[in-house]
Parts: sequence; structure tokens; C-alpha cells
Amino acid sequence: LDIDGRRVINNVSFEVKAGQTIGLVGHTGAGKSLIIDLLSRFYDATEGEIFIDGINIKDMDLDILRGNVAIAMQDIFLFSDTVKDNIAFSNPRASFPEVKRIAKKAQAHDFIKRLDEGYETIIGERGVGLSGGQKQRISIARALIVEPELLILDDALSAVDAKTEEAILSNLKETRQEKTTIITAHRLSSVMHAKEILVLDEGKIIERGTHPELLAQKGWYQRMWEKQQLEAKIEGSES
Repeated sequence: LDIDGRRVINNVSFEVKAGQTIGLVGHTGAGKSLIIDLLSRFYDATEGEIFIDGINIKDMDLDILRGNVAIAMQDIFLFSDTVKDNIAFSNPRASFPEVKRIAKKAQAHDFIKRLDEGYETIIGERGVGLSGGQKQRISIARALIVEPELLILDDALSAVDAKTEEAILSNLKETRQEKTTIITAHRLSSVMHAKEILVLDEGKIIERGTHPELLAQKGWYQRMWEKQQLEAKIEGSES
């Protein structure tokens, strides 16, 4: 992908089968979110091709493509509306029991119950009144409620605690066995169980493999994993 005359994604190639989860990691600006933008056709690749179910995405109707792809992002816009309607925004026909079921998958149900009016609580624009982790869980629920063929979590677990992150990922593994998930993350625990993890740097794949394979390579991934594990231990000892 070239943007403003600069090559920002170069020779990136990978395959994800239905039911698999793939992780994209790397420092800020490495190209993770640009790959997500390409998959959603916010940009078109200047070279190379992207296929979903054997169909070049440039040949797919945009409404069909985006109707089968749901993205939960790190910084989500929430409307000045009820929690229920914020979750059901991408699927207005969803019933209240369906909203609750999906909220449980996203580990949002318990904190929603504790709000003054539960699911009928009005939240401010951009989620005023909710913590970062709570907003992200509503974002994940909003993405899940359309039952997408391709779910993308674009650093959407960065503000949740480790226990909640583990519960959300476990639910996704259990309920999306026939569907595809792509996770971009700075926190490597978010992708450690992925079928394959791609390490990006300056728009290129510099390492790839499973979590154990990448640790054995003793490269960027292994160094970052040890750094994050040490930070978690220090944080735990101070709390």
C-alpha cells in the first residue's frame, strides 16, 4: 500500500481459515491498523490482492463486505443513548434478550447491571461516565451482535484487566469456532493463543509463528513478552 507516495505496507502475506484467530503485533505505526483498513476497504491496495472466501474484495459490494466484517476499536464512539441501544446500534432489530446474551459474551453484563438504570441507563457521548475498559466491552458487544464472519479487535482489549481479557478471549474461542477473528494488540497476552502471530515493523512482517515459536526465536516478540511480564509483576507487587 502506497500513501502520499510512501510505501507503508510491503510484501505482507498471510492466510486465515474460518474458525482461526490471527494476531497482529508491533510498535505504534508498524502497520497493524493499516492492514485492518485494507480489509475493510477504507483503502485499496496499490499492489497485491485480498481475498475473502476466494473472492477479491475489490469485486465485492461494499455493503456486503462491511456487513460481514465487524470492528471493535480501542477508542469507540458511544452515543448519548441507552446502553442497550449503543450495543444494538449495528443490529437495531436485536431483541433485549439478545443484547443481554451478547453483553455477557463481552463481559459487560455485570457492570451494566450495576448502573443506575441497568441497560436503560443513558450514557454520554464518547462514553462519558464509563471507564475505558467498560467502553471497550460495549464496543466488543456492539461488534459481536451482528455475528460477523470476520471479527476484528483493533487493540480493543487494551483497557480491560487481565482476568476480563482472558474471559472475553475464552468466550470468543468457544462461540466463534466456525468464524474468523483478527486481533491487533500492544499487550501480547491478547494474542498468545492465536493460531499465528505476525510481528510487524515499518509495514513488513519481521517475525511470524505461534506464541511458543516466537519466544524460541528470541527476537522482538520474545523481548517484548519478557518486558511486559516484568511490568505486570512490578504492577502486581505495588497494588
